[in-house]
Amino acid sequence: MTIFGIDISNNNGPDINLAEVAREGFEFVFAKVSEGDGFVDYTWPGYRDAAHANGLLVAGYHYLRSDCDVTAQAELFVSHVGDAATMVDFEANSGGIDTFWAFVNAVNALGRTINLSYIPRWYWQQIGCPDLSRVPGLIQSSYVAGSGPASALYPGDGTGFWNGFGGKSVDILQFTDQALVAGHHVDANAFAGTVDELRAMLGLTLSTTQGVLMALNDAQQADLLQKVQEIWEQLRGPDGRGWAQLGKNPQGQDMTIVDAIAGLQSAVAAMKVAKPAA
Repeated sequence: MTIFGIDISNNNGPDINLAEVAREGFEFVFAKVSEGDGFVDYTWPGYRDAAHANGLLVAGYHYLRSDCDVTAQAELFVSHVGDAATMVDFEANSGGIDTFWAFVNAVNALGRTINLSYIPRWYWQQIGCPDLSRVPGLIQSSYVAGSGPASALYPGDGTGFWNGFGGKSVDILQFTDQALVAGHHVDANAFAGTVDELRAMLGLTLSTTQGVLMALNDAQQADLLQKVQEIWEQLRGPDGRGWAQLGKNPQGQDMTIVDAIAGLQSAVAAMKVAKPAA
């Protein structure tokens, strides 16, 4: 299967509704975090948080520049990307492949791992066709003509746009900068795989709860649900209304086990205070 995502930045404005993006069937968002050693994209925190809130996989990218200190760029990026996957945008004015690896290594030294590398074929050719076999998650861009829904513009899994270069297969294809998404014209990307496969490439994990539940079969999940319900009822009483046999709280409601224990503690404390000194 093939899934789709969008690539956005301050150039698209801050008002792309990611809830609508998710409703339109997109699965992931790549958004700009920083550029060079001083620019931070003001739209990033909002887009990152909205992507999380709407179940979209999200990666933040840094536009690498050869005219800025690589270590300073890595520090800027890592300090702002937060809890998202990481991506380096390596194209015009980014320098040669040595600059790319210097940035990747600098990010790694700060405790983060670059997950994706946007390297268009034209720029790879411009810098002398270096070896790309070890770059993480290669994103290549070749655009179709026209504008419209991303799924209608996508040229297909068999297009030559997917052909690898530099000894590396293309992992994600950016195939248009004119996809009509949530009322905006944006870059659109395709991933020829499942959401879970992309999640793995991005180094993202399921939440603890999702991971546990997906590891259980239907019978085990039903058993777990029954036990959770039984524990809840024991703690809260039938329908969460407390237990009549434990007495009433000051509001006249049946007490829960927690209420009863709290009352017992208060009674014991009162008895200790009332006990005459020896």
